[in-house]
Amino acid sequence: MKRALSYLGLLLGLSLAQGSLTLYTSEILTDINALVEAFKRQNPGVQLQVFRSGTGEVVAKLRAELEAGNPQPDLVWFANEDFFKELAGKGLLRRIPPTVVGFPVQYAYGGGLYYEVRLLYNVIAVNTQRVREAPTLWRDLTKAPYRGLIAMPDPNFSGAALATVGTLAERLGFRYLEALKNAGMRIEQSNPVLQQKLARGEYGLAITTDFGVRQEIAKGAPLAVVYPRDGAILVPTPVAIPTWSKNPRLAERFLNFLLSPEAQRIFSERGYYPVMPDAPKPKGSPAQVTGIRARFADTETLARFNELYGLRR
Repeated sequence: MKRALSYLGLLLGLSLAQGSLTLYTSEILTDINALVEAFKRQNPGVQLQVFRSGTGEVVAKLRAELEAGNPQPDLVWFANEDFFKELAGKGLLRRIPPTVVGFPVQYAYGGGLYYEVRLLYNVIAVNTQRVREAPTLWRDLTKAPYRGLIAMPDPNFSGAALATVGTLAERLGFRYLEALKNAGMRIEQSNPVLQQKLARGEYGLAITTDFGVRQEIAKGAPLAVVYPRDGAILVPTPVAIPTWSKNPRLAERFLNFLLSPEAQRIFSERGYYPVMPDAPKPKGSPAQVTGIRARFADTETLARFNELYGLRR
C-alpha cells in the first residue's frame, strides 16, 4: 500500500511539473519574465504563457472572453481592485486560505480570494536636472514653479493611473485635477513610457509608480522618488485564481512561489517593496512609507477626467 501511495504521489508531482498555466497581467513584462524563469527552474517542464498589457486592455480582453463563455487565464494579476471585487461577487474567484508562514493576512483580500504579493506606490518622480527644489505634498504640484513640467499616465490604460485619479479626486477634490490641467499637466499612455521621457528630461515631474523610477535610477537616470508627506498612493495590484482555471493546483503553486523568499528577493531587486516583512527592502528606498490606500476612479470620475484632458472622446 505504501509503495502504491508513493507511486501515486510521484505521478501527481510529475503531472504538476508538466502542467501549463496562462497568466493575464498588467505587470511589467521584464519583471514577469524574471519571476516566470525562476518559477520554471523550480518546476521543470511547466509551461507558463503570459498575456501582458495595460490594466484597461487586460480587463477588456477578459470581459470579452467572459461574455463569450470562454475565459482563458489560470491566474489574473493587475491593478483594478474593483474588477476583482466584481469577479468575487459573482463567485468567480477561488478562495485560497493563507498558508505561507509570516504572510500579513491583511493582504489576503476577501479571506484569500485575491492576494497582494508586493507593494506598489504612486509617488512624485523628479528629474533632478530640471527641478532643483522637489515638491513634498500633492498640492505642491499646482504651484507656479512646476507649471508645464508635469505628466502622468493615461487612466484608461494604466490601472495605477486610474487609482491616482480616483484617490486624488476623493482626497483633494476634482478641482485639484483641474488645477493640474491648468498647470499644464500632460498625459502619456503608460508608466514605462512616461518614466523614460522623464529620464530624458522631457518632463521635470511625474505622478508615477515608485518601482519603475527606481529601475530608471539603476540605469543611471537623474531621477529621485518623492513619497509625499500627505501619503503616497498604495495601489492594490492583487493576484487571483479564477474558478474556471484549468490547472488550479499549479496556479496555487505559482501564487505561493510569488510569496517565497526567492520571488520576494526578485521584487526587491527590481524596485518593489516586498509584501513579506522579513524580505529585503529595495535599494535606496525609505524604511517606512506614509501610504494611503488607493480608491480607483469610478465611471463618472473617469469620464470627467477624460473630458477635461481630451481623452477617448
